[in-house]
Amino acid sequence: MADKTVADDLAGVGDVAGGFGGRAIASGRRLDPRQWTSDEPILGLTREAGYLWGTVRDSENGDIFSVMRRIPPAGVSGIAGTQSSMSNKLVVLSTIGGSGTMDIRREAKGAALSDALSRAAVDNGVRFHAPAGADSRALDLVLTTDSLTYSEEQLADVNGRLAVPGLQWFLTAGGASTLYLTQTWRVSGRLLGRPVDGFLFWEEPFMKPGARLYVDQEPLHEVGYTTWYSWANEYDDGEIEVGHFLFGGNDFHVGVISSSVHGVRSVGSMSAAITRAEDGYWHAGLEYDLDGEAWVAEPDPRGRMQLGPIPNPQQEAQIRRRDETREIRTWMAWGETVPATDTPRAI
Repeated sequence: MADKTVADDLAGVGDVAGGFGGRAIASGRRLDPRQWTSDEPILGLTREAGYLWGTVRDSENGDIFSVMRRIPPAGVSGIAGTQSSMSNKLVVLSTIGGSGTMDIRREAKGAALSDALSRAAVDNGVRFHAPAGADSRALDLVLTTDSLTYSEEQLADVNGRLAVPGLQWFLTAGGASTLYLTQTWRVSGRLLGRPVDGFLFWEEPFMKPGARLYVDQEPLHEVGYTTWYSWANEYDDGEIEVGHFLFGGNDFHVGVISSSVHGVRSVGSMSAAITRAEDGYWHAGLEYDLDGEAWVAEPDPRGRMQLGPIPNPQQEAQIRRRDETREIRTWMAWGETVPATDTPRAI
């Protein structure tokens, strides 16, 4: 029998070139309004879409409202939604009606289609706009490095200030790559006629040309991700924290937190354990360890989003340090778990 070589000893060690074992990079980011209005690639990746989304609560009775709008790149239109992704229509979910869950609201039916929006630069930001038409209502969205104003005729009228420094994370795996840019505003106003306050995000995944978030050339699938939560808390001492917690197979994890007081922290080690509800589909809570600090995600009893039989059920929750002593005055945590891949793992 021939002697073993170094190559034999190292066979199966590590990932293929450019893979990095599913490891992600996360950091803070300086906001550049020119990036919002440019279609130039970043790291050779192009904008898959822009996503306006977030959760607010009725400031009088606590009803929950979640909104999401996918705005495709200029010149891209007519993309239909799938079981795993969004179309060009506004989605509004709420606990209004007392069903005990978050249900899709029909009031959004006449809203402008996202591929009909114009985009223009404004001072320190970008404006998306659609005039009122025979079959749709007017929309005006202005994002700047300081503020957000968002109105949808007969639906929404909210505004607010940038809450924390912007964030970004990057993952490459299996020949697919995503650079995910995100920033958050603390907002208040009216939604479906109700007084609300909470948080809205503007996020842009940059992917390989032709890729689509959750659908085609998606590195999250390559690393077998188990959960993705984005969250925001405003505490009674005035601090705001915003975070993104993702976890999965191989060495994949993102644990990045942006604070209005302490800046940005990206963790080195992380674990995430998911407790399933009795039906095995929804989750009953998550436990995280971030560099030795215990965090929890506690699902809102009314927070199950009724979006059909999707592989990554969406739930509203509250994410906090396990030993947090401050009162959390305003919060949101919109996220998902993937029942098919949620084997616990620590790295």
